[in-house]
Amino acid sequence: MNLSASKNAYIRISLCLFLFYFSWSATWSFLAIWLGDNVGFTSTQIGYTLSVNALFALAIKPVFGFIMDKLGLKKSLLTCVAIASVFAAPFFIYVYQYFLMTSMVIGMILGGLYLGTAYLAGVLVFETYADRYSRAFGFEFGRVRMWGSLGWAIASIFAGQLFNINPHFNFMITSCGAVAVLLILLTLKTQGDEIDWQAVNESRKDPVNRKDVRVLFQHASFWVLMLFYGGIIWMMQSAEQQFPRYFVTFFADHRTGNAVLGYMGFVQSACEFILMFSIPFLINRIGARNGLLLAGFFIGLRLVLSALATHPWMIIVIKPLYGLEMALLLVSIFKFLAEHFDKRLTGTIYMVLGCFNYLGITAINPLAGYFYDKYGFAYTYMVMGCIAWLITLIGIKFLGKQKAISLQELPG
Repeated sequence: MNLSASKNAYIRISLCLFLFYFSWSATWSFLAIWLGDNVGFTSTQIGYTLSVNALFALAIKPVFGFIMDKLGLKKSLLTCVAIASVFAAPFFIYVYQYFLMTSMVIGMILGGLYLGTAYLAGVLVFETYADRYSRAFGFEFGRVRMWGSLGWAIASIFAGQLFNINPHFNFMITSCGAVAVLLILLTLKTQGDEIDWQAVNESRKDPVNRKDVRVLFQHASFWVLMLFYGGIIWMMQSAEQQFPRYFVTFFADHRTGNAVLGYMGFVQSACEFILMFSIPFLINRIGARNGLLLAGFFIGLRLVLSALATHPWMIIVIKPLYGLEMALLLVSIFKFLAEHFDKRLTGTIYMVLGCFNYLGITAINPLAGYFYDKYGFAYTYMVMGCIAWLITLIGIKFLGKQKAISLQELPG
């Protein structure tokens, strides 16, 4: 492996993820607050809106996963996602808010289609590609993904203050950042002798087909992974999507809460950035299976502690745990897939997992919104945290106990 080529590849793919996450941090971090304060939705209505977004992502992700496995190192799909992200500002300012306030169903459908493509499924396209690109040039995916966390963190520093001035500024940052992503994509090298084509799975010689994907669903190991990973993600993401609205209630006014939320987003993502550099060493030592189980434990812990918090300093201390959870999940899941499944199917399996995750989130978000309105955030988070712990206990018994799957061993 040419060290100079590997270093250049690392810098460019890292910068690509940095800019993509920087762009969307400014908008996504405050989506629930925007829906509540600017659109005027209740927690239940926000839950339905987020569920529609998840439903569209559910439909789009497996298609994107299948395309990614066919494309190898080609950048076509990344370019499409980046172009869609360029239109974030006009979409939010002139389309999304207008239809949500005048025709909620149409607004939800349009939002689901756009956000499902540009962010919810798009982020997995970038992460899957970054994992494949990392293997192609011989460096750790975690050390690439950490730059995405840094991008999210830096945008968070000023995102809360900008939101207090006018949310339109946040949407404009997303659009401008996406333009920069497109420019970086043009510089990514996808041909040459320096690339480890075996690591890229040599898809042209032995392409992924529908039968390979269909047969996966006949194996217990795949179902165990889906149920465990999906279960803890359901609790984690359903809680996180409206967590900003809970967070700001600890402060005297929402403007102060919005500003502190932005600063804490920086701290959380900075922790994730640091951990994405160090977590690979931990996972290599304890194993990907134990990394996933550890993530499940911390997800439950953060939710239970959030439910018990009574002062601003408590919720501020608890918030950065999300960065640890993300680092553990992102590094562990790709290593787990590489250990237990054929590497050529990594993109497809990760997208199927994402699809399954959003299927659960689609069902849970309206229910969680109803519980927020009826019983409050604290009670709901306590329930979610205990469920995450229960899933983790079941995972200790069953996760990763089955034989690894190779395409050559799959029945015809």
